[in-house]
Amino acid sequence: MFSFAFTYTLIFAVNYDVKHKYNMLSKLVSIDNFFKNPQKIVDMAQTLDYERSEVHPGKRSINLFTSQDPQHVEFAKYFAKRIADEVFFGINKFMIDIRFHKNDIYDNDKANVGWIHNDPVSFAGIVYLNQEISDFNLGTSTFLKNKKERFDQYDFDERKEFNLTTNVTPEYLKILEENEKEFTETVRVGNVYNRLVAYDSKIWHRPNNFDTKSENERLTLLFFIDRYEYSQPESMLSLKSEYIDDI
Repeated sequence: MFSFAFTYTLIFAVNYDVKHKYNMLSKLVSIDNFFKNPQKIVDMAQTLDYERSEVHPGKRSINLFTSQDPQHVEFAKYFAKRIADEVFFGINKFMIDIRFHKNDIYDNDKANVGWIHNDPVSFAGIVYLNQEISDFNLGTSTFLKNKKERFDQYDFDERKEFNLTTNVTPEYLKILEENEKEFTETVRVGNVYNRLVAYDSKIWHRPNNFDTKSENERLTLLFFIDRYEYSQPESMLSLKSEYIDDI
């Protein structure tokens, strides 16, 4: 069985008396020019060590909140607050994991396509950080399953070997192709420098391609959010309607 392990950090912000469930169901949010100085973020990413894992291709840094470098921790706090204030407005206590990610580039181009998956958290997101890239096909896509029933679990041993060793085998390419056949693409978001994309993590999604066509690896900033509390913000719009959207 494939297992996922994240190191979360609890973020406390303003607490409200009334708690609601944040409705991010099946939503995707895209915000361009998210950071004022994205190069500063890229430079920070280059100061970190990266490790491979059996659960994903490429390499990831540690959760920035666990870094011994105060600059990394301060950035993580800043980024988490902006996510709460500008992306998922109304969440006020949550667990978050923030990491940089670098993808390998494979000689076999079929292996440069990501695995369609969803994440075992509430929300997730990504910021694209390759300045030389503006490519519709190097971003992120979302998918719908072609059938309602569960599909067969594929050979996890092949995926683990690929993730840990970057060894591309015929068996891995076969199960990757079978994975893609289970889904239909619904949305494609291009890879644009300093673009943030956030989504309901239960949405099936994938990185569309790892090959940057340059000497630089595909660099991204990832975040995963779970165990949150939410309070409905008061609307600033005085307009009211008696229309009810129901069945």
